[in-house]
Amino acid sequence: MRDKVIEWLRNGANAQEGAHLMKQAGARPLTLRLINANPPANKRMMVRFLCEKYAIEDNYTLNWQAPEITFQAKIKPFREEFSFLNSDSCPVELEALASRKFGRYHTYTTMHRNLRDCTSLEECAKVSKELIDNYIENRLIWDELNYYQKHGELLGKHPIFIEFSRRKELLSLSVKELIFRQQKIENNIWRINNELKKGNKPHLELERKERLLSYEAELKEVKRLLE
Repeated sequence: MRDKVIEWLRNGANAQEGAHLMKQAGARPLTLRLINANPPANKRMMVRFLCEKYAIEDNYTLNWQAPEITFQAKIKPFREEFSFLNSDSCPVELEALASRKFGRYHTYTTMHRNLRDCTSLEECAKVSKELIDNYIENRLIWDELNYYQKHGELLGKHPIFIEFSRRKELLSLSVKELIFRQQKIENNIWRINNELKKGNKPHLELERKERLLSYEAELKEVKRLLE
């Protein structure tokens, strides 16, 4: 199997072949599902996993320009691929998403490594959820950037657009209205926390946590404006 992996690397590390090798190597079902969703985007992770699994020297994973790992297409730098991010006319929402993307990707790769070190089902479930959440958001960000590059207009499906819309609304409020809004948000946060503590409706827990995060972000912005 080790020889197969080395041959794969020398032939350019084809993403689809890599996904097949990952299955043969006994990768976890969750890992395989994520890889099969987008093999090219997970090529680096596949190389690292297989090299560690079969004790292949580090330069296979770290030196991507080595002859043993020559890819068929050179990956463009992020801001070169999405050159509109360097333009003064770039929508502020996309600039924020571009910045957020790197954090989500790094968290995703970290959780992927942590998944192998889980010692209990509870820990595995927690790490898996964070991994999947970051993977999904990373894909949403890619969708927004690719759509704007292709069509020159916003797709607007990422939750950040709701955040920016809410922020614009807050900027139009008077101090008195902001204080009233703060009290209302704090009451909503108290109510959701109380509902979560009861734990009597587990099917609503995810929705409640999402609403809680949204209210907490809005409260932070209200306090910033009042200061």
